[in-house]
This record gives sequence, structure tokens and C-alpha cells, in this order.
Amino acid sequence: MANSAEAPKAGHRPPLCVDLDGTLIRTDILWESVIQLWRKPMVAARALFALLAGGKAGFKNTVAENTEVDPALLPYRDEVLEFIRAQRASGRDVVLATATHHLVARRIADHLGLFSRVFATEGTTNLSARAKRDVLAACYGERGFDYIGDHEKDMQIFSTAREALLVNPSPSLARRAAAVGTVSQVFRDERVTPATFARAVRMHQWPKNILVAIPLLTAHLVYSPEAWVLTGVAFFAFCCVASATYLVNDLLDLQSDRMHAQKRHRPLASGHLAIPAAMAWSMGLGMFGLAIAIAFLPRAFVGYLGVYVALTLAYSFDLKRRLLIDALSLAILYTLRILAGGAALEVPVSEWLLMFSLFMFLSLAFLKRGIELQSHKGGGKVSGRGYAPVDLETIRVIGISSGLMSVLVFAFYINSPVVSQLYRSPQILWLMCPLLIYWIARIWFLAARGEVHHDPVVFALLDYRSLLAGACGVAVILLAKIGPVGLHW
Repeated sequence: MANSAEAPKAGHRPPLCVDLDGTLIRTDILWESVIQLWRKPMVAARALFALLAGGKAGFKNTVAENTEVDPALLPYRDEVLEFIRAQRASGRDVVLATATHHLVARRIADHLGLFSRVFATEGTTNLSARAKRDVLAACYGERGFDYIGDHEKDMQIFSTAREALLVNPSPSLARRAAAVGTVSQVFRDERVTPATFARAVRMHQWPKNILVAIPLLTAHLVYSPEAWVLTGVAFFAFCCVASATYLVNDLLDLQSDRMHAQKRHRPLASGHLAIPAAMAWSMGLGMFGLAIAIAFLPRAFVGYLGVYVALTLAYSFDLKRRLLIDALSLAILYTLRILAGGAALEVPVSEWLLMFSLFMFLSLAFLKRGIELQSHKGGGKVSGRGYAPVDLETIRVIGISSGLMSVLVFAFYINSPVVSQLYRSPQILWLMCPLLIYWIARIWFLAARGEVHHDPVVFALLDYRSLLAGACGVAVILLAKIGPVGLHW
């Protein structure tokens, strides 16, 4: 449970005892470890049995022995870490006192090199709350140590410590800690805000779900208020469900996201959103989106939504690590949005639109992988992916070819018999081909120069030239629809 107890030498400043979860780091080690058990169902079963048989200490022991937490990747609180370093440099003893299992706690202490002693969960003792207070009081005496903590469970320790230092306390905790002891310092960090939540559920990705409106345009229902309402409901349901799956994806990708230059700033990877909160929001958003779909939309839409969820979860758990399969999965997920939009309006989606979408989104999926490879440092595979830097040229060839194939499909569509039934001047649609070629070639050029965001769809929605090309495309389609009958070049 701890190193052997020693009384502090006379005249020395009392040791500074530091909590780990939520204090030194923004996350909880036990939850971080539990997340890893999805790949180890037998270990998860043993851990559950240990919890029932031996309590939380036995559970932590099983989890710690079968998971790996990299101390270098943990989201440390910089202000607290700098304070500890300054105290250590001044000659003060700094002690890590945590309910985390001793195997993990000692790895973190060895990595930081700041702690002279480690108290942690070991054997049958879960070193939390009263147990931690008793150990610290027995070692250093009442008022013989200072303690940095962040949780209501630390109240008993605050009442025993000489001075309490609080990390991101709630108003209630700050008042109660001041009432039972001496609060000498408060460290404040970024708390969960609506902006944090918006980033966690990736609201900036919601515009992708506008794809459900494509059948409304291709079926020429733009003048139908009912069609717009159904499309709006479908869009909102998809946004809720997609956000739920994004949270699951980020939970599973904690370690690999922390090794990524941009993704390490995501709320979960950075520790600004707690893992239990993310789980709760994921379940709530998923159920809410599904309930909306069941209540207001046709069963076929609910079916497509279910397929989307199943494929997205399969992608998050496994498929994103598979060479080529990951890109195909992304392309299918985008295409499913279009199919779901058609199902919401109960209109068929043509094979031409499906093939065009599949090739176009396959190009964008490979573009996304190419961008990741360009920013990857090192010669090995990208963490959590099936690609290595040597694959970059092949990805570019396949991606650009897929994009141009979508233009070819569109050209064949213009010459199909169905077009003359839908458009007064179908020949005008040929103007779409140079627009598509321009946009596809341009985004690949910009990606090669490192000027594209890691998500090309989001880039396109924020890039004014892409938006201008899209507006021109809509104008071409409308002109073909209302233009003079029988127009020829």
C-alpha cells in the first residue's frame, strides 16, 4: 500500500501530498483502464467477478494487471505540475497519494520523477477517502502534511491536513473545505462549458448530415413543405445519433488521439470531459435520436439509421484499423445518409446517385487518410490505422481516380433516359462535369500542400471556393430543370 512510514524531520516543511485522478491529471485512471477492456472480454469478466468477490481493490488489481496506461500520454494539469516541480526544487518532500492501483501509480511517479514516496491502492485496501486519511495521518500526524485534492471524497483528508489546496473545486466543495480546514491555494482550470460539449459531440460535423436532403432535391420536392419538415426531422435525428457514435469513437481512441497533433486537443483526449459523462451523453443522444426517428419517420428510415449505427460502431471498434476497408466503410456511411434521406421522404434513390456518391465519398475517405499520413511523424503505421507513410502515393492515385470516376458516372447519368423525364434542358447538366473536376482536383492539390483540415468534408464546408462551386452546381441543376425545352448545344 505504501512505502515504510517515516516521521518528518524537525524544522522541515510538512510534505506535500498530491492526489492523482482529477488533480494531477484531468482524467481518471480506473476509467481509462476500464475503457481498454473492450478488447479483452475474458479479463472484463474476471474483473467483474473480482469486484463482486473482493470489492473495489480486487477489481482495480485485475484491471491494472491486464491494461497498460502510458504515463507520457496522460493529460496533466500544467499549473499543478509546475507547482509541484517548484516545491520539489525548493527541497520539499512531495508524495503521491492516490486511490489508483500501485502498479500504475508507481509508473506515473517514475515517469515524472517528482515524488519521494507513493501511497496507492494495494492488496485488499482501496486507498480512498477515509483509508487515505488514516494512512497519511498515521505517517505524518494530524496537521502534519498539506494535501492537494479535487473531490468530495477528499473532505476527510482536508479536515486532517495542515493546509488544503483545491483543484477546480465546485462552489460547494470550496465552502465545505474552508469550513473544516485551511484552504491555502486554489488551482482553477477550464471547466466543462457548452463549447466543450459542442466540441465533444462534434457539432461542427453536423453539416455532413445535410446529405439526407439530397433526395429532396433529386426527387424535385423543393416546393413541398411536408418534404422539408420530414427532411429536417431526419437531419436532427441523424445529428443526435452521429454525435453519440462520435463520443464512442473518441472513448475508444483516447490513446491514439493523444499521439495526434490536433486530436489530442479533443475534450475527451485532453481530459476536459470526463469519461462517465461522455458515456452518459452518448447513450442519451443515441436514444433521443432513435426515439425521434421512431416517432416521426417511416420504418425504412429507422432501419437505415440502425444500419448506420451498427456500421459506425463496427468502424470505431475494428474496421478503422483495416487497410482499405476503413475507407470503404466511410464511403458507405456517407452514402447511407442519402439512402436514409430517401427513406424519410419515401422516394427511391437512383442507382446513378448511389454510384456517384460511393465514388465521390471514397475519394474523400482516402483524402482523409492521406492527410493523416502527411502529418504522421515516423516510419511506422499511423496509430490506430492500417496505413504507413509508404502508402501515401498509392492513396493519392486511388483517391483521385475515385473522384474522377464519380464524374464519369455523372456523365453517363446525363445520357440516361430518365434524365429527359426530370429536366427540361438536360444538356445544361454537362456544365457540372468541369465544376466537379475543378473541385476534386483542387482539394487534392491543397491537401498535398498541407492546406486542408484533417476532415476534407469540414474543409469544404468552410472553404469559400468550394461553397461557390457548390452554389454554381445548384444553379446548373435548377437551370436544367426550368430551362427551355429541347435546348441543344
